[in-house]
Amino acid sequence: MSQPDEPPSFHLRLPPALKGLLLAVKGRNSLNREITERLERSLEPDPALRLAEMLRPLLTDMDETDQKEMVSLLTRAIEIWGRAAGKRRRR
Repeated sequence: MSQPDEPPSFHLRLPPALKGLLLAVKGRNSLNREITERLERSLEPDPALRLAEMLRPLLTDMDETDQKEMVSLLTRAIEIWGRAAGKRRRR
């Protein structure tokens, strides 16, 4: 039985293949912590959707040529940003 300051326990039946995948990716986390973190992340607002919502009004005010150019420029900037982040992680 749980202690008063602990969250209540919840028993979950996982298909063996799913449990195997979770065990393979959990790293140093316990299986419980891995599942909890994944559930919490799945319930957070998606940052990509927030970004799309911010860009949509800006893009709709542009003509089609400017929209294509803006999407191309943003895509290129994200690619460069991703490479820079990868270099920082390797240091």
